[in-house]
Amino acid sequence: MLLDAKPPKPPSGIRKYVPLPVLILSVVVLGLIGGLLAFRFWNYGQERAVTRFLATLEAGNYQEAYRLWQPAPSYTYQDFLHDWGAEGDYGKIREFEILGSHARSETVLVTVRINNEDPPRDIAVDRKTLGLAFSPFF
Repeated sequence: MLLDAKPPKPPSGIRKYVPLPVLILSVVVLGLIGGLLAFRFWNYGQERAVTRFLATLEAGNYQEAYRLWQPAPSYTYQDFLHDWGAEGDYGKIREFEILGSHARSETVLVTVRINNEDPPRDIAVDRKTLGLAFSPFF
């Protein structure tokens, strides 16, 4: 009869505590994972803007690509076609690969390889407007 007794229910107000070393280790590991993810995706929006731009060029939609470029008034559509059109430096964009990115103050340089040509090219992206430009840092 004594062995058949059910264990008593713990009082509802008692909380179990995590040992301090386990809590500290968990916080450090979560902080490291969060830091690595933030580092990896810090320039994600700018990389995505370049991907969208190059995919638009790949599809042959030059008017939309020119709009995404957000050009200065002095950079005409004809200038854009000379640089990025089918007769431009790379010819028709058939494929591209984002190789990475790094920030320079308010500008993010996104490194891309276009049509498997070397050397890769840096495209500058304004962090706020996502406007694109040729990199001034060669």
